This record gives sequence, structure tokens and C-alpha cells, in this order.
Amino acid sequence: MCLKCLITYMWKLIKPPEALKQLGSRLREVRLSQGLTQRELAALAGVARNSVARLEDSGSGRTDTLLRVLGALNILGRLDAVLPEATPSPLLMLKRSASLKPRLRVRHKRKR
Repeated sequence: MCLKCLITYMWKLIKPPEALKQLGSRLREVRLSQGLTQRELAALAGVARNSVARLEDSGSGRTDTLLRVLGALNILGRLDAVLPEATPSPLLMLKRSASLKPRLRVRHKRKR
């Protein structure tokens, strides 16, 4: 299952506190699969060990801490699957282009 599908599925079935706990346990699984201790991960991420423990235990913590930990685990790039870059809809692009270029009316001379 792709990461985006998994998170969408989690948010539909699980209340936010439970989803945060599951996020924390997934972070722990990734850390352990890479053979890192909390202290080693904290050093790589440039955060306190307590911050890593808090993320793993409850999923709570600061956003910048989460991003640093994801970067240290080399999984920050996977965030694009969850939060793709927003692109304007074709209709919005059409409206924007119409507002930038005012329409000009051309008058043709009548033939007699």
C-alpha cells in the first residue's frame, strides 16, 4: 500500500490521537530497521533524545522536529506522496489568464 493511501486510510478509520500514536510507532519501526538507537537518531537529527522518544510514544512534538527526524531517517522525500505540491485547477488557470489579458473589441468597417 502506498504511503498516501495508508495515511488517507488511517485518517478515515482512526481519530487523530490514535493516528499520531500509529505515526510514532511507524517512526520507531523505521528507526529500528535502520539499527539506530533513539540517542543515535537524535544526534543525526540534531534534536534531543526526549524529542525522539516523545514522537515515537505519542506522535506529538514540533513539526520541525518531525521533519528533522524524517530527514535523518532518509524518508523525508516520502512526504511528497502525502503532501503533493498544489497545482491550480485548469478552470482557475483559465480565470487567471482571462483577468490578465483584457479582451479587446475590433470594429470592422461596413461594406456598402
